[in-house]
Amino acid sequence: MNIEKFFTSNSQNNSEQIYATTFTRGFAAMIDASIVLFLRIVFTQIVGLLFINSMLQKFLLEFRDHFGTEFVKNNPEHISFVVHHRIFIIMLLFYSAVVFLGALYHALLNCSSWQATIGKRLMKITIQKENGDPMSFNLGLMHYFLSVLPFIYIFYIISFQLGNNLTFFQAVTFSTANVFFGLLFVLWGQIQSFTKRKTTAYDLICKTVIIKKKTSAKFPWSPSKISNFL
Repeated sequence: MNIEKFFTSNSQNNSEQIYATTFTRGFAAMIDASIVLFLRIVFTQIVGLLFINSMLQKFLLEFRDHFGTEFVKNNPEHISFVVHHRIFIIMLLFYSAVVFLGALYHALLNCSSWQATIGKRLMKITIQKENGDPMSFNLGLMHYFLSVLPFIYIFYIISFQLGNNLTFFQAVTFSTANVFFGLLFVLWGQIQSFTKRKTTAYDLICKTVIIKKKTSAKFPWSPSKISNFL
């Protein structure tokens, strides 16, 4: 993997491309985040009404019969009961499906004839491999999960902040490790501001670029050709 390629354009084909700006990518990401949030809410409501609510009610009845209360407390007996109950696996699968819904949205659309999510399509940009080939579905999944890695750090810092009764700034600067991963979190997405092709760290790993072009496909499943958009 040659990092220098992300700061310089070595081919005539690349020099003719116009890469998506940080603002354009960010606005497209905001649109996609709103769409994914809506899809997750709909999915959660439907699955919750059909399956999860009744299972939770049954679990609470069993929990009350066993402990005499419906309130789960942070003690070994309660935790052991929850972990070894079937509801634990059910809820784990349920929340995994909610998370994976976003991955499917991004991977399926980015490897489609659009070569773009709805947000990218509206901003008239596409994602492709460095050599100009479309992304594969597996690469789309990899690109998505790498792009959301910084949220693990955010969840950690928030839990660290609440657990130690600190301000957000105190939590981030509490240790060298927290500061290091904070800087890494910023660079993970914002390094694109310093690269010639506006590539993020996960673009670098996946060897992808986002360009100001759009395909001629009317729908994601339609045959298409790339058409310039300047």
